[in-house]
Amino acid sequence: MQRKYLITTLIIMAFIFIQSALPGDLSSNESNFIVQILVALFDVDADSAGFAVRKCAHFTEYLVLGGSAMLMFSEVRLSGLIAWAVGAAYAVTDEFHQLFVAGRSCEVRDMCICLVLS
Repeated sequence: MQRKYLITTLIIMAFIFIQSALPGDLSSNESNFIVQILVALFDVDADSAGFAVRKCAHFTEYLVLGGSAMLMFSEVRLSGLIAWAVGAAYAVTDEFHQLFVAGRSCEVRDMCICLVLS
């Protein structure tokens, strides 16, 4: 296991944890900045755009985590399976963590998105 990929993976996990620890109103404010731009540019429904932005954020975070974990375990047999298991376990614990954050919830749909991408 290469140390630089371990550090990168841990940084990505910390970033995801910090984002998940933001109360719902702060998290929404971050998303709404992008939503306002999308609504202005493409004349789309704000609720639909907000949903898409949040799911794309999950997609991107866990895609990067999965890639980093894959590089971290690249020298190990069954590296893809191990990287997926790490990402999947992190996705489940991250969603559980959100149960304890004001204005956030544990979403099975989000777990599924993360499980597929990890």
